[in-house]
Amino acid sequence: MNGQSALPALKARALKALDGLEAETRDLALRIHAHPETGFEEHQAVAWITEMLERHGLAVERGIAQIPTAIAARTRGAAAGPTVGLIAEYDALAGLGHACGHNLMGAGMAAAAAALRAVMPELRGSVVYFGTPAEEGGGGKILMLERGAFAGVDAALQYHAGPDMSVATGCLAVQGVQFRFTGRPAHAAAAPWKGVNALDGVILTFTSVNALRQHIRPDARVHGIITDGGQAVNIIPERAAAEFGVRSTDGAYVRELMGRVEACARAAAEATGTTVAVSHGPFFDSLKYVPALAGVVRQNARTLGFEMAERQVGASTDLGNLSQAIPTVSYTLPTCPPGVGMHTREALEAGASELGLRGMMNDARVMVTTAIDLLASPEILETVRAEFRGGN
Repeated sequence: MNGQSALPALKARALKALDGLEAETRDLALRIHAHPETGFEEHQAVAWITEMLERHGLAVERGIAQIPTAIAARTRGAAAGPTVGLIAEYDALAGLGHACGHNLMGAGMAAAAAALRAVMPELRGSVVYFGTPAEEGGGGKILMLERGAFAGVDAALQYHAGPDMSVATGCLAVQGVQFRFTGRPAHAAAAPWKGVNALDGVILTFTSVNALRQHIRPDARVHGIITDGGQAVNIIPERAAAEFGVRSTDGAYVRELMGRVEACARAAAEATGTTVAVSHGPFFDSLKYVPALAGVVRQNARTLGFEMAERQVGASTDLGNLSQAIPTVSYTLPTCPPGVGMHTREALEAGASELGLRGMMNDARVMVTTAIDLLASPEILETVRAEFRGGN
């Protein structure tokens, strides 16, 4: 492996290779943007990404972790060594399309993996592009982690679309929960006393949760919607349902708070004479911050002319679960105008704009140079591992 003095030349070569991929990467990002696919249905995006990766010599494994739209594409170095994972996403939001920039992530990280292949013969270890489906609520990374898809990965890199220059210090853990109340129908005018109102159970749950808010930590969030409010206005509702999200920066506190929210629903059922069935969505954990790994990203960004701040992310992602198992970093360079939030029509437009495409390539440049540092500098990776093991 080359010494530290050779790193600038290696990075320059990889960045030159990345520049040569810009036109096809932009085209790929625009095609994915124009053909949005929701979680676990990203078949066309995966086909296009696989085609690009294979064209540039990466070996692509399809359907990993028993998920048809999950892939892993590996490029190997001159000898055994560490493995760096590039954690890509490509699912769209239902009804809105690519308003979270996943088209820029899927395409740009494929370009980063292909560019790194140009210098891998002079490095030890491997780079793996992981195509992870269904980030928007489906928890694709959670399933992949549980099924061993990330085994052997020493560090994971991800960039995300957004309006700022930052590295994420954390995110909100979240647990989704569904409450389905069952009562007894009756004519709402002729004999309402014969009915048991399932909607009363839902409404009382909301009232109880609202009372709970005064007594939860400032970093916590509890938000919900009614998903079934009854069958007809002149029938006492036999069924009613609600869905809640419980969030906090602390995954353990989410679990504790979830118990209290469930208690609100069970008490509401008892008070209204209904029954309630409780079911849970996947648990999205908080992001574990590794300052040493973030420092490598920030230094490479600085070298390229970008000064990244540290920022707590006020949303949730299944990357948090991966970060609890493997040293992981998530960062952002601008892909949309200042003040534009994700999951908006403005973010959707930015995902196909010149600003978005240029930001995608800048993010990929930081990823390429960071991966080279991790593969070429055992002392950096060991510091990252030690900090990860010693962190909370």
